[in-house]
Amino acid sequence: MDFADFIAPFPIQSFLSDTYDRAPLHIVAPGEASERRRKLLSWSRLNDLLGVAGHWREENVKLLLNGAPLPPDHYLDETATSAGPVWRADPGKIESLLALGASLVADAVENASPDLKQITTMLSAQFLGTSGANAYCSFQGIQAFRSHCDLHDVFAVHCEGEKVWRIYRDRAPDPVEQHAGPDAQAEIDRAKGPVLMEVRMRPGDLLYIPRGYYHDALASSAASLHVTFSVARHTGQIVFRVLEQLAMRDPQFRAYLPDGRAEEGGQLAERIEALSVRAAELMRTTAFAHALLGKQLELAKPFRALSLPQRPRPAMFVRRDRPWRIVDDERGALLQWDGGEAALGLTEPAARWFLGQSIVSSQQLVAHYPQLGEPALAGLIELLQRAGLIEPR
Repeated sequence: MDFADFIAPFPIQSFLSDTYDRAPLHIVAPGEASERRRKLLSWSRLNDLLGVAGHWREENVKLLLNGAPLPPDHYLDETATSAGPVWRADPGKIESLLALGASLVADAVENASPDLKQITTMLSAQFLGTSGANAYCSFQGIQAFRSHCDLHDVFAVHCEGEKVWRIYRDRAPDPVEQHAGPDAQAEIDRAKGPVLMEVRMRPGDLLYIPRGYYHDALASSAASLHVTFSVARHTGQIVFRVLEQLAMRDPQFRAYLPDGRAEEGGQLAERIEALSVRAAELMRTTAFAHALLGKQLELAKPFRALSLPQRPRPAMFVRRDRPWRIVDDERGALLQWDGGEAALGLTEPAARWFLGQSIVSSQQLVAHYPQLGEPALAGLIELLQRAGLIEPR
């Protein structure tokens, strides 16, 4: 399922230009589009997934009652394994708490379901962000979560039963941390404003909630099941991390700072001014753009499913005993060898890794750097052969 299918019948270009990161959207789609989404999770499929005992540890399963989390020891059991004791979810304990009205949250469920993994992989590639899937099982009239906002975009797909969602008018501005402290809920209730939209979610419906919009939900049928897909992209914080990596190659940033007490701070102020100018120069370089895009692509590594017993026939290469070096330049990384040089662009980390192996296959290169794409990696291998640094084995 690609993104156009995922949000069908809503037009993808309209979503990206007018809705994404701007406003909530409820997509009601009778017919084929709705059925595709509904089939992503069912009661029987959820029961099967919950039988994968090794996945359901404390970090991946939660139970809540009337908006409050229940202590993990109420539904986890210590289990003996060959690696030592681990705490795993106990189906009997979970069932007994659900009978009392508790709601179940199954986190990272994509790691137990190939179908859901395909959706999170697709969303990661579409938006260059991390994506995960959580399943929510709740019962009529019992609220699992009070009003809150998420630190990521949410695509909620309703699968079983019905649930009423309320989304509020006011939006937290690009939040990076949740409200905290004893007055957190009161702060949220003051900040959320009046109801912007109320929607009744039925099987196959999709609800998009941009990051920061306050919302809550309540099951309106005897039982309700939905799965939310989160998408979290890099914020401007990554700029500082990339800038630090590039800046520390520059002697100006590695030098000691002047004593801030000298000349009433004049020397330090002068140095800060010089460093700020240099930092701005670095951020305008090709090397900075490549590094920043590389960080984004790392969030969207494609998932590769095995097709056993079939195995690819490895294309092996050996490194030749010839000198080479990679030079970090503001134009980007340059590979230099006797008789030539070439810009590496985004393949610089892959080139370093590949040339660091004495014997290696092209399949291993793709497996280590799938986010770069097979065409780019095939081009890198061709460059290394042309430079005389590797040869087929």
